[in-house]
Amino acid sequence: MKKVLLLAWFLFQIGSAMTQITFENISYDAAFLRSKQTGKLVFLQFESQNCKQCNEVADKAFSDKNLGEMMNQTFICIKITATHPDRKNIIESLKNPHFSFGSLYFTSDGSLIHTFPKTTTVAKSYEEETGKALTKAGEGYHLKSLEQLYNEGNRSISFLELYMKTLKGLHMNTDKLLDEYISLLPEDSIKSKRTFVFVVGMTPLLESFAYQNLGKFYEAINKKLYTANYPLHESIKNSIAYKSLKKAIAEKNESYAFRIAAYAKAIYPTDLAKGAKAYDSKLVEYYDGIKDTAKYLLYASNYYNKYFMSISPDSVKRIDTINMKELFEKQTASIEKKGDSTVMRKQIRYSLLAQRLGDELSDAAKNFYKMAGDTIYLANAFNWSKKSLEFSENPKTLNTHALLLNMLGRKKEAVLMQEKAILLKKKQGFDTESFEKELKEMQ
Repeated sequence: MKKVLLLAWFLFQIGSAMTQITFENISYDAAFLRSKQTGKLVFLQFESQNCKQCNEVADKAFSDKNLGEMMNQTFICIKITATHPDRKNIIESLKNPHFSFGSLYFTSDGSLIHTFPKTTTVAKSYEEETGKALTKAGEGYHLKSLEQLYNEGNRSISFLELYMKTLKGLHMNTDKLLDEYISLLPEDSIKSKRTFVFVVGMTPLLESFAYQNLGKFYEAINKKLYTANYPLHESIKNSIAYKSLKKAIAEKNESYAFRIAAYAKAIYPTDLAKGAKAYDSKLVEYYDGIKDTAKYLLYASNYYNKYFMSISPDSVKRIDTINMKELFEKQTASIEKKGDSTVMRKQIRYSLLAQRLGDELSDAAKNFYKMAGDTIYLANAFNWSKKSLEFSENPKTLNTHALLLNMLGRKKEAVLMQEKAILLKKKQGFDTESFEKELKEMQ
């Protein structure tokens, strides 16, 4: 009887393993060697260094049976953790120092064919991204072949556009190429609206050679004198500001960061409050990015107190309700026959504004919890954390508040709050090991 039970347990373990992605404990180079030997592609799950929740939501998706079968049959899968010995070399090979987490798909010769720079609990999303990768794998235009053509001196305009589109599609750097492309453009291309749209779509860095030439395009296209107010959509300008700030952080260029903040403010000429918030937000992000604790604490205190603490959570929740209702009404129902009955289904995806605001306040409070020793700053963190719970009670906001309660010596309240966070996280299907470890430290 014991042998039968052991066999049943063994078979159960095999069955369970086959229902999720199998990540092999091998090096980056070994993965490609295995890929060549087996004919499989390579899938790298690049974990975040500072967003544990980002990694947890991906792990939940990776436990899906259908996704697991799809990935295990077609890919050699490895995880690049925060401490993985190959992590630094991989980032350098990507030519994108800002890549922090997500999924990477490679052919066996090391050609990057697709990226998914985010995580989600939705396994279907990974199936869709994997489908895109498999399609690209059969297209023939691999990044390595494009790099080789470029290194051999190909500088035709059409080739450079293809090369940059490929790089951008893989979330890789195109800044130097874009400047070179602009310098090689013939005079008649300056008058082309298509070329203008292409350059804007590449998101030129603020003050770069490409950005400075946008005015020439606009002037030629519209046959009138260029002014600084040429019409770029807000979303494009915000993308330029976002990307440029990454450069400022990487270079620790404070004066450039201030110019980017001013640019972000000017995006909203008729909404002074929104412009001021954009300006302050960029400086908070900059000082956080370069790890200047003193300035981050100062700017972040002013930013969150000024722009978040006066917001009514109830008003935000009402906005969410209205938005979801409108979205639901616009959604076309799917119709399914079940015997004599007809079932109509509607499904929507909506990111709750209340939860986003709560999470942002909670993240700020968590940062202050880690950095601040000053009682005034800790008081700010506690108030933000308390407010975040009014927006959204979820494992993140509950956990942050529990940690702050514990730091302030309110251990009984901290334990109750942490236990609530653990129960909710378990209910959502996530691992609670780190939360339980913190709970033991509180008791």
